[in-house]
This record gives sequence, C-alpha cells and structure tokens, in this order.
Amino acid sequence: MSGTFARYRLVIIITLLLLGGIVINACLYYRQASDDIRRSIAEQGLPLTGDTIFSEIDQGILRPLSAATLIAHDTFMAAWLQDGETNPALASRYLRAINGRNGISGSFLVSERSRRYYYAGGVHKTVSAGDPQDTWYFRCRDMRRDYEINLDWDMTNGGQATMFINHRMLDEQGRLLGVIGVGLPLPQLSKQLAAYEQRFQRRIYFIDGNGRVMLSSMPTTLPRPRLQELPGLSTLSGAILSGPETPKKLEYKLHGNRYLLSSRFLPELGWHLLVEQNETSALRQLRTAVLTNLAINSAILLLVVMAVLITLQRHQQKLRQLATTDQLTGCLNRLAFLDLLPGWLRHCRRSDAIPQLLMLDIDHFKQVNDRYGHQVGDLLLRETAELLRSQLRGNDLLIRWGGEEFIVLAASYGHDDSLAERLRSIVSRHIMQGAPDKLTITISIGMCLWREPETLESAIDRADQALYAAKQAGRNRVCLARPHSSDSPGSFSEK
Repeated sequence: MSGTFARYRLVIIITLLLLGGIVINACLYYRQASDDIRRSIAEQGLPLTGDTIFSEIDQGILRPLSAATLIAHDTFMAAWLQDGETNPALASRYLRAINGRNGISGSFLVSERSRRYYYAGGVHKTVSAGDPQDTWYFRCRDMRRDYEINLDWDMTNGGQATMFINHRMLDEQGRLLGVIGVGLPLPQLSKQLAAYEQRFQRRIYFIDGNGRVMLSSMPTTLPRPRLQELPGLSTLSGAILSGPETPKKLEYKLHGNRYLLSSRFLPELGWHLLVEQNETSALRQLRTAVLTNLAINSAILLLVVMAVLITLQRHQQKLRQLATTDQLTGCLNRLAFLDLLPGWLRHCRRSDAIPQLLMLDIDHFKQVNDRYGHQVGDLLLRETAELLRSQLRGNDLLIRWGGEEFIVLAASYGHDDSLAERLRSIVSRHIMQGAPDKLTITISIGMCLWREPETLESAIDRADQALYAAKQAGRNRVCLARPHSSDSPGSFSEK
C-alpha cells in the first residue's frame, strides 16, 4: 500500500486538491445562490404573491363587502323598516334576490325595533341579549365602524361555518335601524386559498386585529385559532399586530426548517395578510442541483484520474518491461533476475525445495553467426528461448545471461536432472524455423544445486565450470557440478 502511494503520490495529491477545490466551489456557490434565493423570496416573491392574492381575493371578499355596503344604504329597506315592517315577505324576497351573487350563500336583516332576524326563508328568530348566539348583534350595535367581518355558524343554512359581513343600517339622522349583511361559505373560501397555496407553493393567512385567523386553508372549524397559538408564528405575533405600517419581512425557525414571512395590512378588511414560505423547501431544488453537479464533477475528475493512472501504469509497466526484459528473446535480464531472486528463494524455503541453477550455452553459435549472419543468429536465440520456456514450470525463471548464454532457476527436490535433459533434448531435435538448410543446434548445460549459505556468485561459478566441462566433453550434454562442500576443480559428473 505504501509503495503504491509512493508511486502515485503526486497524482493522489493533485486529485485531492482538485476534489477539495470542487467541494469548496460548490459550497461557495450554494451559499451565494441560497442568499440570492432568500433575498428574492423575501423582497420579491412573498410581496408579489401577497399582491396577487389580494387582487384575486377581491371577488371572494371585497365584492360581497361592497354588496353589503350597498344594501345597507338601500332606501327601500330603510323605508320598509321605518314603516313598521308591515309585510315580512318583502324583506324575504329582497334578501332572496341577493343570494347566489358574488359567492354569497345567504343574506340577513335584523331590525333594531322588532329584533326580528329576517332571511330569505322568512323570519328565523328574535334576537335576545340573553342568547349567547346573538352577542354579535349587540356588538354591532355599539361598534364605531360601519361594518365588521365575523366567523360564525349560519343556522339558516344547515349550521355551515360562514364568514358574515355585518353592516349597520342608519336613517337620515344617523339612528340605528338594524344590521344587514351577507354570508360567505367558509369552506369555499378555504378551498380557494388552498388552490392559491398549491399554485404559489406558499402558506397564506388572513389575521384580524386581535390575532384571530380569519381565513386560511386549515380545516374550517370554529372558533378559529389565534396567531398566538400557531407554532412558530406565535413568536412573531407582536411584530405582526404591532400596527398597520409598511409591509414587514419576518422569519422564524421550526423543527429545523426556516420560514420566511411577509406581512401587510389590508385597511379595507382590517386584516393582516401573511404569506409564508418554507425556505428549506425552496432551497431543496438548489441543494439537489448542487449535489448532483458536485457528484458529476467529482465523477468526471475520478474518471480522468483513473484514465491518467491507467496510462501511467501501462507506461510504467512498459518501462519496467524494457528495464527488466531482454528485448530480443523476451527472457528476464540480469536486473530482473537480481530483483526477483530474493522472493524466489523464499518460495523455495517455504516448499522445502533446493534451488537448481542451470547454465546453458548454444554450441557453435559464433560459427552460425559467421556463416548465416546476425539475423539468423537473432532468430536462433529467439527460438531457443521459446523452446526453453515451453519446458519450464510457472515458478521457474529463464534469464538471458549474455550473448548465447542462458540461466534457468528451478526448484529441485533432489538430484533431479530431468529438466536439464529435457531442455537439451528438445533443442537438439528442433529444426529452426526460417533458418536455411534445415538448421539444427545443440546446447551444453552446466547444472548445480545451490544450498545456503553458498553465495549466488559461487553457485554461478560452479555452474559455469560444469558448463565448461560439458563443452570440453564434446558439447550437447549436461554436466552436474559436485556439491559445494566437496568442490574441487574438474570434479564434475557427466549425464
């Protein structure tokens, strides 16, 4: 592992620096983009949504409010009340004509003189100060404004949750004649707001001056919750209800999410319009895009680095091959031999094998070169190496030692010279391909068993002396050097 790191240290360092740069750049971009998105939401998105909601809610609330104002100033109804309410059917018919327009689900009139509650179906009841359901009327009697908006159950319409616009009726002297108004079905308004929220991906609330949620997409239960009871928003209730000043930009955190809020006062309704957006949700798409871009850039970088590493590895393998392989024969050279020898010896020790060293030399190679030329000589060396390699086992080593000399290192389990004899035999029986005159050659082999603590130089020297003895004995033969402990010049055994 440490060797691999050392070889590719520069590439690894550059890769880590580039990855770090990509991550830092992605973080800086995300921070800048999130700030821009946050600023855009707070300064443009939420206020523009509020403007759009206000303009579109005009038909839902402001037009019924205008209708209530018109009928409150209708001289026909004022005269009817002043004339003693002689024909209740006139009032019912009048109120029935109002229903169904501008989303109005019902209309009503309460006379101050008779306390009768008129609606499209006739007289509903007589209001009483002692009835809790009638407190709204007595509140309207004493209010200073011309109208109020109230949420209540419409008992004339099946007990449906309704938004009532209650408008005072006055005579020419400013005396109270009664309260007239219209009702808007709260579920329909909540459904409309839910459609806006789905369209703009933001939460919308209408809050009255006391902090009560008058209109939202929440379930249409009564009584409506107060701003102070809503998680997160409760901490901002003071700032929201502090006064009808310029639009406010607020924010709060809840359950790990950050919410941006725009608040504006609607003087026509006396309400505050709140538009809220989950910033965490708004940034989710940006975060996904940044992470995707980061993953793609990192993957591209890693692919490039892998391509560079593969190219470097192939280049290094080629250089290593050039440095450790004999280019003519494909055999190991001396440098590779010395590099692989320690590991090969450890393998022999683990398997209780005795290293066997063979020194081989092509007989009369100089005459072949002189007669047929160096091209034939090179061909002879290549084919000889192939023949030798074909007889070796996987752990055996074949080294071109120099000129026409080769060394074979093989694991031996006794005085076994069968490998050396096979090598000699296959070469002597082979007709060289591409050489003229059906050329054949022979090899001489000097063989020794290498036991520790004998040095490599000593073992090679003994094998070389055995090779010399094979040459002197007539060539095309194997000579085995005697053991190192009893070695003496000329003490060889011919096989």
